[in-house]
Amino acid sequence: MESDNDSGSEEINRRGFFRSVAGTTAAGGLSSLLAKRTIAQPTTANVNRSEEVFSYDPTADPDTTFPQSIMSGGPTDSGAIIWTRIAKTAYREQQSVGIQVARRSTFDDPVFEGTVEPTAVSTERDYTVKVDLDGELDADSFYYYRFIYGGVASRTGRLRTLPTTEQHVEDLSFAVVTCQDYQNGYYGAFEHIANEPVDYIVHLGDFIYESSDGAYVSPTEGIKEGRDFDLPSGASLAESLDDFRFLYKTYKSDSLLQSALERHTLIAGWDDHEIGNNRYWDYATDAPVVPNKENGSDPSAAVRITANGIQAWIEHMPMRVEYDPSKDDLHEQLKLWRRFEFGDLVDLVLTDERLFRDGPPCENRTVTCTNEDDPDRTMLGSEQKSWFTEVLSESSARWTTWANEVLTMPLTAGETWYQVEFLHDSWDGFQAERAELMSAVDDTGLKNFITLTGDLHCSMAGYQHAGYGDVSWNMDTVGIEFMTPSVTSVNAADVVDFPSDWDEEALAAIAKEENDHLEYVNWHKHGYSVVEFSEEECTYTVYEVDKEEDSAEAERDMLVQYRVPDGELSLELLSK
Repeated sequence: MESDNDSGSEEINRRGFFRSVAGTTAAGGLSSLLAKRTIAQPTTANVNRSEEVFSYDPTADPDTTFPQSIMSGGPTDSGAIIWTRIAKTAYREQQSVGIQVARRSTFDDPVFEGTVEPTAVSTERDYTVKVDLDGELDADSFYYYRFIYGGVASRTGRLRTLPTTEQHVEDLSFAVVTCQDYQNGYYGAFEHIANEPVDYIVHLGDFIYESSDGAYVSPTEGIKEGRDFDLPSGASLAESLDDFRFLYKTYKSDSLLQSALERHTLIAGWDDHEIGNNRYWDYATDAPVVPNKENGSDPSAAVRITANGIQAWIEHMPMRVEYDPSKDDLHEQLKLWRRFEFGDLVDLVLTDERLFRDGPPCENRTVTCTNEDDPDRTMLGSEQKSWFTEVLSESSARWTTWANEVLTMPLTAGETWYQVEFLHDSWDGFQAERAELMSAVDDTGLKNFITLTGDLHCSMAGYQHAGYGDVSWNMDTVGIEFMTPSVTSVNAADVVDFPSDWDEEALAAIAKEENDHLEYVNWHKHGYSVVEFSEEECTYTVYEVDKEEDSAEAERDMLVQYRVPDGELSLELLSK
């Protein structure tokens, strides 16, 4: 599907209005616990062209005005959201932001031009600018865009709109990424992704890590050179809005990450570290719990921490989600789950597996933990679960794909009553709900169900079965799960000093012996994956990229490639 149309073979003469989601002021939620908040709300860009706004010095350094560069996300079949941030030192109260969109990167014949008024850029929204182009562009098309501010032009970005739901699509590709702890490695993987001929980037979460003291880095290596920083609050783990904003600004200042975000439109969810490790919802107190924070078990503090993390995510991630901070309940403020339809080829369903989930089934991961299969335990919450199963039943695309945060396949040792689950933070800790979802997949008769998963910092390929959680499982295969490795975050090889004879194959063999639904496992390598869909097959390719090298030339190697034929739900090894 990816094909660059920089040649400008088609022109659009109409001009339209930009709807910005940059922000103004609104009240914040859980009124008894949360103070008034300043949050982003829509404004409208002016299409009256001002030559002064669009005039710029071509020799000016864009990084001094746009230190986090630009990015796009939230694609529709008639637009996308484009994003930038103005440096505080470059900000001027009466300065408008110019926006240009064109089919050619030269911008010699823009299809749209507009301005964002000065009042839409301020400290209240961390000087971020988000402009929604929905309704203004053609379907299934590439466009180039840039921002102009104070006589300086940003770098040039490229966005892609979705095909229409009725459109016949022959092929589609995603670069799939997750878990990019800034302090544990460098972002060479993103430079390779920038050069991949993919259609979109799918990010499965942990875009930031909330730590400043290397809390999650390799214990044998420590924080990487040049990656040490202090949070504005001085805390080791982010809690304040300024802390969370600082993390996004720091991560997105990396030039290699910028390269990928400038080149490809992003579809992103989240996981736990956007707010706090292993976070969950306590339904007894009707408040979140952030267990690794000093005050994370106090409902009032946990609400403030979570709301701060959400606001920073909204400001810095141009995603098309339902968000209303005036609501009195965090669950009503944010609906992260959504569906992307790529013509008749792929339905992509993205879920939120953190804001609604119950806490761990037991305090310690031991054989005495027996309530992982409690039918009342939920990861999705009732409303989202109903939506999810309804979307599956409605899907008519050739491939139905789930952008899923944590491992659905079991990762266990032993059998029957002697079976031990190792990952209660994954779907192993929510067995009854997992069985319900997999049975729903089975009942729909979907012939091609593919799950894309992150979180575990390794690469995996395996089979999903109906009936998980029953004493006698229904072993019918209902789907294929592909896990993408972490970009930089610690994997097993970073943490454990394995015996010399425990190479990658030996360690993988241990997991596969106890879990025969696993076809492939690699605990050792960092990088990303590319998932491609066509009418004939889905392919999954894992690339290892050296996280130790802070360079666009960081070494890349292909680890493995699998093929899933249309209608067969079988894994065929293509290359290793």
